Amino acid sequence: MQDLLRYRRLWTVVALVGALSLLGASVGSADTFTTNTLHGFCGSSPATSTCSDNGTITPSGVNPLLQFGFNRSPDSNSGLTNPIFELVVLLPSATADGQTITYTGSGGGISGTVTLTQHAGTFSSGSLDTYLGLTSVGGPANPIGGFQAGQTNQGFPATSFDVYTGTFGTPNFTLATDPTFVPGGSFSGVLPLSSLIYALLLGPTSGTFGQDNCALVTCRQDSTALSGTLIVTPEPTSLLLVGTALFGTGFLARRQLRRRLSSRTEIAV
Repeated sequence: MQDLLRYRRLWTVVALVGALSLLGASVGSADTFTTNTLHGFCGSSPATSTCSDNGTITPSGVNPLLQFGFNRSPDSNSGLTNPIFELVVLLPSATADGQTITYTGSGGGISGTVTLTQHAGTFSSGSLDTYLGLTSVGGPANPIGGFQAGQTNQGFPATSFDVYTGTFGTPNFTLATDPTFVPGGSFSGVLPLSSLIYALLLGPTSGTFGQDNCALVTCRQDSTALSGTLIVTPEPTSLLLVGTALFGTGFLARRQLRRRLSSRTEIAV
């Protein structure tokens, strides 16, 4: 009888711990869901996106990426004050300076064609916010290690970055469409492989917005999740063709080597 009571107490404790764990998980999930962050997608909308977040980065799977965009999760302007959409392109720092990168934005309350401006120096340490001189008041952090982890995730070497940014006006994420971008002007849309496409929501440039020094510098109200950052990668078929070509080259080289060794053996005999 005492053993039975002991087991009952044990099962009661186990059940209580399990219930508390489930409650904590549900609260955590709710908190995660209500956290507004930006996420990149390939194509005209998240619903038809041809690329997906793999937990570390979002590979484009194609270059040039002829249309892409950003949505907010959940899609609303919750917590924002007069937001300003800032498109950010990070090129591997080995790329020549002074690239002309032009995009035309539309949907989600934005419009216009903008040629992105290259910032001085190289983003090689710390956070993107610090490099750009922004005061963060919301959204996920953007340390350089997170961007580099995305590069290594796709088999590229981790690099420092040349940073180009362009302002596309005030987004409205409550509309039926999200901000999308296509190459504009003479820009063909071809970026160096392992380049990153990112977005920030800036402003206001006056008022406290939670921090006293936001009246002096531009606030960063929201940013792209590191895993939702777009990384420029080739098409899988291109990788397959390259791999096939390398395999074929290696096969022919080995075949020629065998013939030479065979010839030498016959001569020696």
